[in-house]
Amino acid sequence: MQRCLVILSQLDQAEVLLDMAAQALSRIRGMQRIDVLAAREPPEQLLGRMGFSDTQVQALRASQREWADTLHTRFQSWLAQEYGAPADRLGKVEVNWLDPEITVDRIIAGYGKDADLLVMGVPDPRDSAQKHVATRAAIFESGRPVLFVPPFWDRPSGDRIFMAWKDTPSCRRAFFAARSLVGAAKAVGVAVSAADPLPLDILPGVALTQQPVVQDTRNAGQTLLDMAGHFQADMLVIGGYQHNMIYSRLVGSVTDYILANTRVPVLLQH
Repeated sequence: MQRCLVILSQLDQAEVLLDMAAQALSRIRGMQRIDVLAAREPPEQLLGRMGFSDTQVQALRASQREWADTLHTRFQSWLAQEYGAPADRLGKVEVNWLDPEITVDRIIAGYGKDADLLVMGVPDPRDSAQKHVATRAAIFESGRPVLFVPPFWDRPSGDRIFMAWKDTPSCRRAFFAARSLVGAAKAVGVAVSAADPLPLDILPGVALTQQPVVQDTRNAGQTLLDMAGHFQADMLVIGGYQHNMIYSRLVGSVTDYILANTRVPVLLQH
């Protein structure tokens, strides 16, 4: 991994996400660059393509500009505190600020797919509809691992990692993406079931504490969160599971449930 992309949304969570990116840079061998994205939403995404006036468009653009400028001020303050003056950072770390007016599909195609790791806040009820779309696109369309961070997370993450194993392509990719973090962890636990024993080649050379999954078909997501809590995990690693549309409407998905209820950062990949 070389490049981390931080996608900002809520003002009160900016420092949390930036701190997590700095942690990732310090923990992952080879990571050298952080790009920070405050994507300003085009007015047509917020209002639709018909029925809005020039005044409304200008007001929305001004609001989005003010939002991005406020985030930039917080970013500049964080950058100076975390890495010092520009001369101190020279040759050590590259941190870039990006605030284009851009559609959701271009965020993923133009920025997400070029990154090695995406860092985002867990879905927030205050997020706009387009930001929720961006979250799902990051998971299911970017092809990259995504690290979701709960609001106001204020401690290290990656010392005690709990991983949920299921023999699927997405889970294999998630475990592969986590290897750099797992190698620096102090303790690694993994949830396994009799139906899906952990293959010996998945994390070679890593000492794992395997814990059998107590099957609870009513809420598999809560089962994994409870196991991670018992392990005192500060990070959870899962595959990005996606059910078909009808099933998701009826009972939701494991991924959605975990992101809505987690108290620790979650690394996942579809």
